Amino acid sequence: MSTYIELEIQNLLNEIDDLDQVGERLIQHLEASPDHFTQDNIYSLCRFLLKAKYPIKLVNFVLRYVENEHFPIPWPYFLEALGMIGAELDEKTLKALIEGIEEDNAESEAARSQALNKNIEQLGEWRSNRKYKIHKDYLNNKKLLLEQLITLRTQQLYEQEKNLLARLQKLYPGDSEIRKEVNEHKQRYALEILQRRSPKARTINTEEFAPKDPEVEKALEALMQSLLEHAEQNPEMSFDFAVAAFMLESYETALELLSFSEETTSLLWFRLEVLLKCRRFIELLNELARIEVLLAHEPETFFATAYLRAQALWGLGQKHTAIEVMEGLMASRPHYRAASALISIWSGQ
Repeated sequence: MSTYIELEIQNLLNEIDDLDQVGERLIQHLEASPDHFTQDNIYSLCRFLLKAKYPIKLVNFVLRYVENEHFPIPWPYFLEALGMIGAELDEKTLKALIEGIEEDNAESEAARSQALNKNIEQLGEWRSNRKYKIHKDYLNNKKLLLEQLITLRTQQLYEQEKNLLARLQKLYPGDSEIRKEVNEHKQRYALEILQRRSPKARTINTEEFAPKDPEVEKALEALMQSLLEHAEQNPEMSFDFAVAAFMLESYETALELLSFSEETTSLLWFRLEVLLKCRRFIELLNELARIEVLLAHEPETFFATAYLRAQALWGLGQKHTAIEVMEGLMASRPHYRAASALISIWSGQ
């Protein structure tokens, strides 16, 4: 309903309680003000008259101006009103109605009314054409918006792309193509989403080490071999040897050394860290599932495994899923320092 008509109705209802008089005064106000004699206001007036059950008043109003070529005939409301009053329409009148609708190219608008379906056979065809046009416009509009989305993506206008995707979701709820675009956007801009959720995240610049001296590498290799030999002879020392290898960044050796040690809770958790350093992400995910069963009785288990699972998923390239896991962890434990540090590192990459 137009703002003008809505305000007029509110003002008139404050003055009088009779809807019949309200309708009459509305017509008088429109007729007295050419500037307000617009299609929007006329359609709103007719909608009010139909809702108020005054179809005769609507018909009389339209008939007063039907000969005026500048008058926007409200065809759907006019036909509804004729149907409501049960007017007996002869062949000449029906012909005049059809000709008037066709001259105005208002077939689509007239098809909105079903009051005279039995009298005007063309209404069925017009209604089918209207549905087809709506569907065609629906698809064309979607196509244009998707083309606009590609343009925004090409120009790396992330925020505008996100807003357009939100609009597409409202216009086309449940559309699989739109859902796919939304998922791809989340995956593509996972870091941007992460930074938005963590405004306090700071960039951490990792130190760039110079290439190691070949002689040092050779000595380190000899040391690792010695640790493996001693671990085989003294399994009770293998865990300590593994920690030493880990500190020297020989992660694969640390993993091998752990195989000589008795399985304890400490070893289980340490082995998970070693698997992560070795970038054995799939193996780590499998181990996490086992640990969650073995150590389900410990309250911190699922927080610690969530932290490691997020890193494994990130390493496998499943960044959006990794972020969702980390966000879930942060939601449960806002002050979880390890998770906060991880977010800071990811944000800086």
